[in-house]
Amino acid sequence: MERGEPWRNMRRRVVARERAVALLVCTTVFAPVFTLCGCATDETLNTGASGQGVDTQRASSASEQEELARVRTALAPLVAQQNERSARLATFESRASLEFRYRDASGEHFEQCEADIFLAPPNRGALRVMKVGTNLWWIGGDGTRSWIFELNVTPKRATVYDNSASGVFAEAGDVVGTGEFTLLSPESVRLLMGHAAIAEEWVPVAFEGVAKDAPLAERYGVRVQLEAKGASAARLFATTTFGRDGLPRTLSIESMDGVKIAEATLADPVRAPMTDIAQGAWPTVARRVEVVAPRSGASIKIFLDTPAASATRMKPRFFELDALLTQLRPEVVEFVTKSNPGDASSPAASPSTPASPSSENSGLRREVAP
Repeated sequence: MERGEPWRNMRRRVVARERAVALLVCTTVFAPVFTLCGCATDETLNTGASGQGVDTQRASSASEQEELARVRTALAPLVAQQNERSARLATFESRASLEFRYRDASGEHFEQCEADIFLAPPNRGALRVMKVGTNLWWIGGDGTRSWIFELNVTPKRATVYDNSASGVFAEAGDVVGTGEFTLLSPESVRLLMGHAAIAEEWVPVAFEGVAKDAPLAERYGVRVQLEAKGASAARLFATTTFGRDGLPRTLSIESMDGVKIAEATLADPVRAPMTDIAQGAWPTVARRVEVVAPRSGASIKIFLDTPAASATRMKPRFFELDALLTQLRPEVVEFVTKSNPGDASSPAASPSTPASPSSENSGLRREVAP
């Protein structure tokens, strides 16, 4: 019995070592498995959906989270007001004065013109640009495609884009050197004039360099991801700031990596008359809109003369491509379409052959499949 006691002590030490080894194996081998299977650690709780980690500047403390909640509560009525205003501006028209600064293959240009703006749901529109009574450009779209008729060149030409290839949705390589007139295509100009609704998934975004005691609406903007215009389209974000009158003051479009596409400044609010509604409920619009497109060096100033939330002079044929081809009679028509994902071809442009004014529309243009 006395000689068995050391043996029992030795066996206890061996069992203890085996348990220690087993614990070490569980810690080094199985812990990562628990994390991958959803057994979150402190580190995984601090990681955002993108894997880049939560923004500690905005959500690292309870006080900052409370601040963001207050901001969203303060901005929510402005978003609701904007969406109500947007619904009343679904139909819109106005005479206007325009100033263009743009660059193309022949150099820099500046034009002062008169214009008619027509916007109709869903995302249809037309903008006729004139100078001394002569048509220079006709920019528009039917909600599926957009187009620009260049009537001040020889030969007269029309370019038709799918929606992923025009306006703010176009890629930089497709617009540099073109003057970027498609910023005035219907969906794009509605957005830049501050008439578009704000999607429900908006988030507040803080601005740098603003006094901390400034109103919340001046320290934060409303940021939303724009609807993609195709599987291959780049992700774009629109940030809106509001003035003390509760109306959009600035609007910035940028890509996911922070590249500025276009910036609009809105000023001089006025009421836009609307039929069958009390004057106090007429929607307010910015009479002066200044747009800058950093990627192409283009800038556009719009001065509205007679804005109205109604269709007094608007005609359905303004948004019909075949009717415009018949009326405006371009000699060359070009279709621009974006390639599908995985397609080895680049964005295609297909010019038609020149046609006489008596040619049928079907023979005037030729479309290339993406």
